[in-house]
Amino acid sequence: MTPKQQLQTLPDGGTPARPPHWELVFQIPGDMFDMRCTGSTEADYDAFHLDVAARLIEELHWAATPARNAYSPTHVAQAKAALGDRALVPGYEGQGVFHMPSGSDMMDFAIRLFERPEDILAEARAKCEAAKANLRAMHDAGADFFVLTYDFGFNNAPFISPAQFDWLCAPFLAEIVATAHDLGKIAILHSDGCITSILDAIHATGIDGYQSVDPQGHMDIKSVREAYPDWLLMGNVPCNLLQDTQEEPIREAVRYAMAEGGVGRRFILSTSNCIFAGMPPESYRIMLDEYETLLGA
Repeated sequence: MTPKQQLQTLPDGGTPARPPHWELVFQIPGDMFDMRCTGSTEADYDAFHLDVAARLIEELHWAATPARNAYSPTHVAQAKAALGDRALVPGYEGQGVFHMPSGSDMMDFAIRLFERPEDILAEARAKCEAAKANLRAMHDAGADFFVLTYDFGFNNAPFISPAQFDWLCAPFLAEIVATAHDLGKIAILHSDGCITSILDAIHATGIDGYQSVDPQGHMDIKSVREAYPDWLLMGNVPCNLLQDTQEEPIREAVRYAMAEGGVGRRFILSTSNCIFAGMPPESYRIMLDEYETLLGA
C-alpha cells in the first residue's frame, strides 16, 4: 500500500499494518531540500509550496499534505487538484471554539468568563456556526479529513477548568465534530499542552483523534492509549528533542511512540507539534530513519 492508502485506512474505519506519517506544518524547505522561493507574488508562493509538498510526498513518504493555507478552502482545492492523487489533503479549522487566548487577550477573556458568561456564550455560538460553515466549504473544496487546531493546554493544565470547559467548549466542539461526520469526514483535534483533566470531555464529543500528545505538557501516549484504545492518535515525538541533533534520545522517542501508539493500532507517527523553523534537518532525518527501521523498510 502507498502511504496515502495506509492513511486512508483510518478514515475508512480500519487500522493500517504500517502507521503512516505526515506533519501538520513543514517550515524547513531550505535546510532540508535547499529549496527557496525566489518569487514574490502569491502565485509564486503557491507554486513553491506545491513543489515542496511534492518532495515531502516523494522523498519522505508523507501520507497527507496540508495546503499552503490549510484553513482556506481555495488553497485546499488547489492542493487537492495538484497533489490529491498522491496524498490526502486535510482542511484545518482554528476558530470554532474558545481555546488558549493570546497573552494580550488573556485578562479580557478571564474577566468576561466570570463577569459576562452570557456574552461569551453568545460569542461561542457564533464561532461554532462559522466553523460549521467553514467545514462545509472545506468539504466542497475536496478536503479528505479535518484537523481542528484548538490549543487547550498550558504545559501543566488546561486554559480553563474542566467545569468551565464543559459549558464553554465541549458542547460546541461536539457540534463541529457532528458536522464533520455529517459530511462523511473524520476530525482530529490538535492541542498542545496538558489536557489530561479534560480528555474525557474531549473524547465524549465524538472526535475521531488527537494529535500532539505533548510530552512537554506531561501527556503520556501510553496512558492515553490505555484510556482510549480505539482512538486515532497522532504524535508524540517531542519537539524539544528535535531542537538538537542527539541521535539516541530521538530514536528512543520514536521507539516509544511506535510501541505505545503504535504499530497495529490507529496511529499516525508525527512530532508532538510540527517541523518548525530552526529544527536541524538531521534531527528529522534521524526520526524518520528510526521509523523506517522499525517498520523494516
